[in-house]
Amino acid sequence: MNTSSRLRRTLVSVVVALLATGTLAACNADQLGAAAIVDGRTITTAQLQSATRSYLATVRTADSSKVQLRILERMVLSRVIDTAARNEGVGVRAGTVARERDRVLKSVGGSRKDLVRALAQQQTPTVLPPSQVDRWVRDRLLYNKIVAKLAGGGDPASAESAARATNELVKASRSMKITINPRYGRWDPARGIESQISGGLSKTAAQLTSQK
Repeated sequence: MNTSSRLRRTLVSVVVALLATGTLAACNADQLGAAAIVDGRTITTAQLQSATRSYLATVRTADSSKVQLRILERMVLSRVIDTAARNEGVGVRAGTVARERDRVLKSVGGSRKDLVRALAQQQTPTVLPPSQVDRWVRDRLLYNKIVAKLAGGGDPASAESAARATNELVKASRSMKITINPRYGRWDPARGIESQISGGLSKTAAQLTSQK
């Protein structure tokens, strides 16, 4: 099984579990102009809306009512992966990220927008704004490092290795304080961020995490 397939399969199951540990403190986030606050670090509403506009300008057929939530979930997940990587003492160099980014971009036509459109056309689409391509690549590389470290010399493609990585991400998320502004939804133990607005930004965490 190749690395991309393993990452996609594992993260789909991981995020449903890890989102169960978040906390909700809506008023403070709203007052700060935050879409989310993760361990004291703010994801601003302006940042989220800018990323959403960029994505919709690139993938014009996208459902605008769902895109914003999926982007926010991905941004939170990136910070959970960062925490798990620090816990395991693994990292990736900027040069490694750049080389992998260039390799992936070349495979789909050469530009960030080409990659964004290619991911949007998958059977299970991935919502990735052009500005977050490098972060997406870094997340994939970090996750692979976590899996390899926890495999302890064993097969990183095995179900056991995937289970260890899942447990590590859950452990990391439990150590974090995650606050979501209720205008974007609430944390649900089984489904991730769910909209609290009728007809609003409903999307499950599992739907968020398809990867190339």
